[in-house]
Amino acid sequence: MVGHNILQVSYGAFEAEHRSALAVVQYAQGNAKLCYRNGQVQLTIPYTHGECSEYWSTPEVSSCRGGMTDLGIAWCEDGTNLFAAFILDDRPRLSGAVQEKYEALLKFVQEKEYRTLYRIWNYIGRINQSNKDGLERYQDFCLGRALAFDRSGFTMETLPAATGIGFDEGGVCVYLLARRDGLAANIENPLQLPAYRYPITYGPKSPSFARATVLYDQQRLELYLSGTASIRQSVSVGSNLEEQINITIENIITLIESVKKKEELDNCVGSSLKIYVRHAKDKATVSNVFRHVFNVPPENSPVFVSDICRSELLLEVEGVFSYTMNK
Repeated sequence: MVGHNILQVSYGAFEAEHRSALAVVQYAQGNAKLCYRNGQVQLTIPYTHGECSEYWSTPEVSSCRGGMTDLGIAWCEDGTNLFAAFILDDRPRLSGAVQEKYEALLKFVQEKEYRTLYRIWNYIGRINQSNKDGLERYQDFCLGRALAFDRSGFTMETLPAATGIGFDEGGVCVYLLARRDGLAANIENPLQLPAYRYPITYGPKSPSFARATVLYDQQRLELYLSGTASIRQSVSVGSNLEEQINITIENIITLIESVKKKEELDNCVGSSLKIYVRHAKDKATVSNVFRHVFNVPPENSPVFVSDICRSELLLEVEGVFSYTMNK
């Protein structure tokens, strides 16, 4: 079991000196930026539909240390938790550079002896457009990522939860969370084919992530839900927004309940959501439904206008859920 100092996420306006944060991810206009400043990693992801900052905070502030490696990886740790990130400038083909950067990131995590990699976020500029060779940029990204995981010794079953989402400009932004010790398990959804087993029709290499990762605490279990959309097995379903909302909700509830049953857990509480919609006009409709169904207040469930990993998908939702241990 892990200790009680699990990182907590919160959202709000940007604060240059948020004293308890290992890292702040700022969604704002301008170019992608990454640095280690004021005792925290500061990552800016280009976003043109408003501003929002995401804080990953620790109770062990006095133990924090970090920096920037020669390979451009920014990091901050508190002795138990690690936040690390890289950004990649745009280029005609993504896979080669993505593989190189991802390998460096994974090697850094291993060298720092953080054994439990449990959550990754991947932001890909113009995700649905084609690269120089006509390959969709998301599939181009997935190729490089898969090769990096393979070369770094990961198996399909050890891939953690992740999100792959679009943003307005080119390039790639990646950040992750890891723990030095701790018991975790990667979870698949019975309604969906594991993403890493998708057929070749979805690209030369399948997406490299689990549907969720659970992190065991002494008294509770934290579930980190990957970006989840209206997909059954490997096929996009739902011809309109309402259908896609309902299918996505069912996918999430099915996964939550399967973990609850398997682990003999008590109640489950939604701690936070991140909601992505393709069209700005759908923000209120989508956010109101998901906030109501999972009982998460607006301050813990920001909404972003973003391209989704498949052009036919209209929304994607990720989140963190907490279960009370019942054993």
